[in-house]
Amino acid sequence: MNANNLILVIDDELEIRVLLTRFLTKKGFDVVSAGSIGEGRTELNRKRPFLIFLDVNLPDGNGLKELKKINSEKNPYQVIMMSAFDDQEVRSEALNSGAIDFLSKPFNIAQLNELVKNQPKS
Repeated sequence: MNANNLILVIDDELEIRVLLTRFLTKKGFDVVSAGSIGEGRTELNRKRPFLIFLDVNLPDGNGLKELKKINSEKNPYQVIMMSAFDDQEVRSEALNSGAIDFLSKPFNIAQLNELVKNQPKS
């Protein structure tokens, strides 16, 4: 697994993790997934993905708070926030906190294609 090609998906919904994993794998990326912030942190300690898809509402915490922690680290990550609720305040907070984009669930395949088309693959 090449970290330059690795994407981490953190979402408590198994269907979302499976959908993103299948889609991103077909696009040539390596993908690991986690169902909670704790599992996501474990993956971050083991690997350094170049991109993270992070859900706003997780069973063990708030993805926006985690985004702020991630971006306060010495080497911040590129993060795309996701939420089933397309709340303008949440979207603004995510983008102002360093997210490179915000996706509303359910996903539109055209949106996903646009997000990953310019991402580097090894």
